[in-house]
Amino acid sequence: MYIKYIIYVFVCLFGFYACKPVEESSTETKVGQKPEIVETPFDSAAYQWEGEHILVNWKDLLDVTFVRQPHELLDSADIPQFNDKVKGLNGKKVIIEGFYIPVEETGDENIVILSAYPYAQCFFCGQAGVESIVDILIKEKLPPIKTDTKVRFSGKFKTNADDFDFLIYILEDAKYIK
Repeated sequence: MYIKYIIYVFVCLFGFYACKPVEESSTETKVGQKPEIVETPFDSAAYQWEGEHILVNWKDLLDVTFVRQPHELLDSADIPQFNDKVKGLNGKKVIIEGFYIPVEETGDENIVILSAYPYAQCFFCGQAGVESIVDILIKEKLPPIKTDTKVRFSGKFKTNADDFDFLIYILEDAKYIK
């Protein structure tokens, strides 16, 4: 069971570090030092809403760059640099729609992947980058869903630039929308 989880983490890390072109960082960051996080003012008019939830636009999520920076465990790592619109989503209630990709390898039924693209074109097959998938941390057991079914989830959106156990986008407390 732990082997499956290790495989999942390896796949995530491989994509996080190897599958995206990087820019060299022009800022000096010491090994082990976290980059400074600058709060971006939230402009609610910049988003499409459904009730109290923001509708996530994949185009916004796909617009991310990566900067190679020193890292204490990995020598260096490609750190995502989120655009202002994505930064504004951090911590907000959102709804996101995408292609369902189960991740049985983890042995954890509470984690699935949502992709901007069908499985044949998604990150796992090398056709897209890590910015095209979201870790969905679900609260309740899902009904049977076939791979590549277009589904919607609501939850709290989180950007992730430093916890390499997860993808760069996470939907916490996610609920499946039927």
